[in-house]
Amino acid sequence: MYKIQNLRSLGVFLCCMVAVSVSAQLGRGVARGYLKTASDVVSRYTTALTRSADSVMAEINDSAETTLSPYLYKLIGPGIYYRSVLSNKFDLEGARTEHLDMVDTEFFDYRQRMNTSIDDVLFHAYVTQPSLFHYYDSQIESEHIITPVSAVGAKKEDLTSIYDKVEEIKDVVDIVDNIDVEIQVQKPNFWATNGRSSLQFTQNYFSENWYRGGDNNMVLLSNIVLEANYNDQRCISWDNKLDLRLGFITTTSDSIYRYIPNTDKIYFSSKLGVKAAKSWFYTLSVQGNTQFLPGRKSNDRNTYSKFLAPLDVSASIGMDFKPSLRNGNSFSLALLPLSYKIRYICDDERTIHASYNMIGKDFQQDFGSRIEFVAKMTLVKNLQWKSRFYYFTSYEYAESELENSLMFQFNKYISSEVYTLWRFDDNRSRQYYDNSLGYFQFKEYLTLGLAYNF
Repeated sequence: MYKIQNLRSLGVFLCCMVAVSVSAQLGRGVARGYLKTASDVVSRYTTALTRSADSVMAEINDSAETTLSPYLYKLIGPGIYYRSVLSNKFDLEGARTEHLDMVDTEFFDYRQRMNTSIDDVLFHAYVTQPSLFHYYDSQIESEHIITPVSAVGAKKEDLTSIYDKVEEIKDVVDIVDNIDVEIQVQKPNFWATNGRSSLQFTQNYFSENWYRGGDNNMVLLSNIVLEANYNDQRCISWDNKLDLRLGFITTTSDSIYRYIPNTDKIYFSSKLGVKAAKSWFYTLSVQGNTQFLPGRKSNDRNTYSKFLAPLDVSASIGMDFKPSLRNGNSFSLALLPLSYKIRYICDDERTIHASYNMIGKDFQQDFGSRIEFVAKMTLVKNLQWKSRFYYFTSYEYAESELENSLMFQFNKYISSEVYTLWRFDDNRSRQYYDNSLGYFQFKEYLTLGLAYNF
């Protein structure tokens, strides 16, 4: 019998909790339906009497509207008659009704609505199932709270007696036995270095009776890029880059040379910046550009360039806008209003001097302005875009280059690259003028081969 009464009490509590929780979540404008909700609770309670506590709990857990509130304390424990419920129902009916009329007002207290709904639910339970309630709230209030007893055997000791037993330590040497400790302070490394090397090879062969004709050829292209960048994260930035490119082409139609260079470049740049504002730096920029081997054309015995012929060096002062980007991306736009450029030809080859309008002289200097743009972006995974642009003017002639490269890394060792280079130089001899492009020049290649980043 005691178990059945506990089961019924549990059913009353769980059902009442569902009804009150649902009414609390509905918010404003729903308190007028509390009495109807109480009737539903009673009906659910009657049904719950015929089921086990486990099935009632399963239904409660499956209800998405069930929430717990600290104001439901009257529904916890065995069936209890609360005097406040009966007092509110019989003695203060008018006051409670007045409060119900104020449900739709903005200042109606949430707790008052909650207490009213709980009182309605308990009152209906008192009327319909009085046999479930065996206690009065006065009996509960007369009970005393039992204070937990401390652990068996625990006792308090006077800490003074313990302190007196501990010997005073006057020197740490008494404990560590005079051990020498060497402290090394390591200075942070502000340098970031990286490099990339690649080797591409292409070969074509045609038999003499090939029906469409053709010219046997072989193309080899190698590239090494080294970078060393310093950034103390405070005020100093120093970027250094060395770009080395060398490629050859052989054709059977060339009766003079077995191979000629088709790509030849030695490029060095160094840019020192002192922070001026958030992403702006006072900048000193230095660039150098030359080639490895003599530059020739197919079936032409003239030489158009050599190592250090010419050698172009420029130094510029200005401002550099270099914001901080994530994922290894970089962006730099340098505005250099003060620029000094020298061109030196260390060879007596007349063709080279004539090509650069320097007949009778080996040295030329110009003052002007310069703009530099360098960007490196990862567009998608394994696809990287690099771009370099510069424009120099002496206010008598202009020289500019726009270099773009798209590199796709298939894996650690295989990559493909699409490279384009636009160049403009109106300081060259008239033979470099084209009726369609003027002084614009264009170069492009597509490669597939080995590549390694380090």
